[in-house]
Amino acid sequence: MTNGRTMTGAPEGASPAPSLDRIEQTLRGRAGDGANDIEARPAAVLVPFCMVDGEPSVLFIRRSLNLHNHPGQMAFPGGAADDGDDGLAATAVRETVEELGLTESEIDVWGTLDPLRTISDFALSPFTGWLSRSSDLEFSEREVSEVLTVPVAALLDGSCDRDETRTNGSGYETRSTYAYNGRVIWGSTGQIVSQLIDCLRDA
Repeated sequence: MTNGRTMTGAPEGASPAPSLDRIEQTLRGRAGDGANDIEARPAAVLVPFCMVDGEPSVLFIRRSLNLHNHPGQMAFPGGAADDGDDGLAATAVRETVEELGLTESEIDVWGTLDPLRTISDFALSPFTGWLSRSSDLEFSEREVSEVLTVPVAALLDGSCDRDETRTNGSGYETRSTYAYNGRVIWGSTGQIVSQLIDCLRDA
């Protein structure tokens, strides 16, 4: 039995995505350990790819409303680094295992995207990778309320793009924002998605 809900499916008219082999080749070309000079607590997330209905897709989580940081927001699996982690990639894998109920053997890390500082004061290192299983997930209800998969084609054809301005501590700010199946992806996760789109379009 799967906790919460898993939302899938592609919009009609979505453009064909690059092949999974091409996506993997492109992202493996961005090798790295996620190290950065950002003066904040180190953290890492995994940007996980999977196949859904024969289409390369990206998996997101919706954070539980009970969490202290960013409750209810769309995100990638991940979290703060622990002293026992063997590098930031290991942090991303450990957190993905904990949040999605996978095993390490079901996760293959491909490469890195550019690190960023979050508003909650983390130095966040995003890693890309592959999930060999994305269905029947026994994900952690304490941390995750649902899982959403978005076809790569929908991200690349612009159908998910959303023009949105939000308030911050000193005024207004416009950041990369995306919407799919009624879920809005913004903030640090939106910035990571914007990087990902640029990488795959440049390929």
